[in-house]
Amino acid sequence: MLIFARELNDQAKVQWLAPWHGLGQSATIEDILFDLWYHEDQDGRETRVYPGLIGLTRQQFTYANEINIAKDTFRSTIAQIKELDKANWREIQGRLARRYQALNDQMSREGLNRLHLKQVFRHLPLVVSRPEKVGFSWYTSGRSIKKTSKQQAYELLCKLNTDSSHIRIQLERLASLSDDEPLARVQKQAPILRANLIFADKKRRSLNVSLPLLFPHEGKGELPEFNVPPIEPPPQRTRLVRSDNRIDDDAFLPSIRVHRYASAVKRAFY
Repeated sequence: MLIFARELNDQAKVQWLAPWHGLGQSATIEDILFDLWYHEDQDGRETRVYPGLIGLTRQQFTYANEINIAKDTFRSTIAQIKELDKANWREIQGRLARRYQALNDQMSREGLNRLHLKQVFRHLPLVVSRPEKVGFSWYTSGRSIKKTSKQQAYELLCKLNTDSSHIRIQLERLASLSDDEPLARVQKQAPILRANLIFADKKRRSLNVSLPLLFPHEGKGELPEFNVPPIEPPPQRTRLVRSDNRIDDDAFLPSIRVHRYASAVKRAFY
């Protein structure tokens, strides 16, 4: 990946990079692709986002695809190691905690104790044709919804401090429901930067872009038409709530993020 990044720095004719996260106006694709480490006080679920546009030659496009394949192989290897060592994970953690101080110091100097695997695993976003227009926008309405039952919700609440008054209140609320009422456990997802693409044949495509979008420049020396997105996502959702929204907006059991379906709430009032 280092050779690929340095070749882009030297040879890319069609390139725009947003100087975000302290990289400065002189940021290069090498700086972005090798930002693989945790920053101080960073949430482990957070990944830094770097929008951009880079036109590639055919050979560079092949290199980028090979990098994505290598990322998938590495991710699969890590998953296999975790699965194989699951039974002995506590022992492994204990041994790591008792490493020789010299080894700890060396890993710290090399930065290997702060490797951010999510930023290592993520793909270089590739499209096989040059877009005519790219619209960057933050998507802030993402939710993960998992169906759950009254019994499952009860078990989740019981794992919390049942001596607390707010947990007892939620247990009482849950007991008032029929045993067969379906419930939904809702997790709000982190904002995602998306690229909405329009191609010469008028076809459209949208994809998540935490790294610069790569595309074949097809001999053209200029960038597609594009907008510069704000560095921060909007503070609240920007999409209208659908009229057929099936999940009640208010959490029925806030401590475990469980909601009722809107149809059930409506029946309760009639």
